[in-house]
Amino acid sequence: MAKTRHIRTGLLLRGQGLAIEEGKCIHIQGETIESIETTASCPLDAAGSGEIVALPQPGLAHVHSGDHLFPEYGVDEELAKLVAPPNGLKHKLLARADHSQLEEVILEYYRMAWRLGNGLLIDFREGGGRGCLIAKRALEKAPHGIRVIVLGRPGPGFPHGCDGLGLSSPLDHAKDELLHLVESYRPAFTHVAETREAREKGDLELALEVGFDAIVHGTHLSRSDLERLRGKGIGLVLCPRSNMWHGLGIPPVREALEIVGDVAFGSDNAAWMPPNPWREAETALLLARLGGPTGEWLARRVLEALFISPYKLVGLRPRIIEEGWPARFLLYMASETGLSRSRSFVYGLVKRVFTGYLVGRVDDGELSLL
Repeated sequence: MAKTRHIRTGLLLRGQGLAIEEGKCIHIQGETIESIETTASCPLDAAGSGEIVALPQPGLAHVHSGDHLFPEYGVDEELAKLVAPPNGLKHKLLARADHSQLEEVILEYYRMAWRLGNGLLIDFREGGGRGCLIAKRALEKAPHGIRVIVLGRPGPGFPHGCDGLGLSSPLDHAKDELLHLVESYRPAFTHVAETREAREKGDLELALEVGFDAIVHGTHLSRSDLERLRGKGIGLVLCPRSNMWHGLGIPPVREALEIVGDVAFGSDNAAWMPPNPWREAETALLLARLGGPTGEWLARRVLEALFISPYKLVGLRPRIIEEGWPARFLLYMASETGLSRSRSFVYGLVKRVFTGYLVGRVDDGELSLL
């Protein structure tokens, strides 16, 4: 007989619209949310409390897990010397790494991402099919509940073990080859306009022409560029902390949230940014408000970028809290954070979710304490 579980919450973020509801009991039958009712329906032995906030599991739509092998290397080097293929520092370090060692650090990274609350990672793996297979072996040992989409790039053994295509730049390939890759391997992502130089060379135009599913960074995109993305139905993955760390500039966060249909966040290279979705969201919100205060629509769009769009970009159902959906969500202890008194819950959720107060996660009906 399927196990029944009941979780009492003071607040939850419900459905695809991320509606805020107070005083609910989540009833779980097996792996599924059977119903969401008032707290009066909760039995005395229910988990949780009135201080608990139930949140969807967020996703990071762009990470490089293999870089977890060398945290904070090259802190004084410019980006090209660090990551440009084939001779950037990271590529030399990855090429020298023992496969078992690389598998272990990727597993460590996936475990950290799970503990930080992620439900999804979209992982760019270098090294062709071999690189993808190393990530897949690590994933077999990772905690149950985290989904990783491994995007590979042409190289030894590609596309074996890869779930799709993740290119460093469309400028690295002839147009015919690029068309073949994008048509053959989906989902297809690529870096675009991370640097001003790449944008001036026309990487966006090439990406638009061949029809990627999403582009990553967009640091140097104009408002008209963003409108072209919207017109083509191509998603945008912003990595604001990474862009600032490498001194590349501030991405057009506010304009992207205003214009582009699906915007998501990424933490980018694991060597320099841990996979913390909450810090990405808060940073994006702060940067968006540099243009001046605005209404709650901005915080709502940030929440969509955190909880909904990462999944949509790769054709997955988001991990929302709703009746009849798989029981996959997070439990957050809001006491001491001020969230319960916030005059704007949507802004409060972006600014006041701290990883130290994540106390549990539910994966397919199973509750794990964090």
